[in-house]
Amino acid sequence: MENTVPTARLNFTLFFSVILHLVILLGVGFTVSSPPNNPPLTSLDITLVKQQTELAPEEADFLAQANNEGGGEADKKAPDPTPNEDQADPVTAQASSNTKPTPPPQPIVKPTPPAPVEKSTKIITQAKAERKIQTTKELNTDVKPITEVVPPARPQLKASDLILQVKSDIKMLEQKLDMSAKVLNKKPRKRYLSSRTKQYNAAAYHEAWRKKVERIGNLNYPKEAKRKRLNGSLMLSVDINPDGSVPVDGIVVTRSSGHDILDKAAIKIVRLGAPYAPIPEDVLQDSAQDYDVITIIRTWKFETDRGLQAR
Repeated sequence: MENTVPTARLNFTLFFSVILHLVILLGVGFTVSSPPNNPPLTSLDITLVKQQTELAPEEADFLAQANNEGGGEADKKAPDPTPNEDQADPVTAQASSNTKPTPPPQPIVKPTPPAPVEKSTKIITQAKAERKIQTTKELNTDVKPITEVVPPARPQLKASDLILQVKSDIKMLEQKLDMSAKVLNKKPRKRYLSSRTKQYNAAAYHEAWRKKVERIGNLNYPKEAKRKRLNGSLMLSVDINPDGSVPVDGIVVTRSSGHDILDKAAIKIVRLGAPYAPIPEDVLQDSAQDYDVITIIRTWKFETDRGLQAR
């Protein structure tokens, strides 16, 4: 009897706890159509611009950190920004939530470039008192075709042809030599006399000629050379015919004094002394050959204080 009382108490306690749990479980329920207690999340569209303009657009297509009128080069609107871009700029997100969305922008139509116009020039011509305009294209006429000139191949000559050609060349050379000999024969044969001439007759004639030229030169010394006190020496080559006359082209200045006045004065003095004494036959004759003209080569020195002297 004593053992049944604790068992009854335990059973009663277990039964009571089961009833209490059932009441709690059955009293709490969930419905699918119950409204959420948390407030809904709002989404923001954010656009980042790289350039800023002073003029604000009247109807903006997007919200950005700065004003941009007519920015962008794409014909279509850019895609919606990602969630990371929404969190990048909280100030822009707050501004985007307070403005109303605007309709999408109109596509930008790029102008097509004009077709290339062929360059032409107008040439105005006149025919029968009427003015006509003719259009011609400009052509580059300076370009000339390049042509390669190939020399013709020389024909190979036979041995007989070569012999004939050599004979012809030899004949032409002989004719040239004959012409040269005739020209040389026409020139007078000259005997040259100078201060170093050793033959007695030639040296005596040369000395007499020198003294006469010095005497005439001192009597006709150039006054302008004295006034300007010009001094200098020159070399003359004088041809003398057998009768003592001087040919027209028989005086040549082989070495100038450097002063035109002195050179001309020397030629004039030699002309004043002509004709000279006739040339002796023994001077024109030599053991080797006979001469037609003698040529005297001397150096003449003009000095203002001493006059004209032969060297």
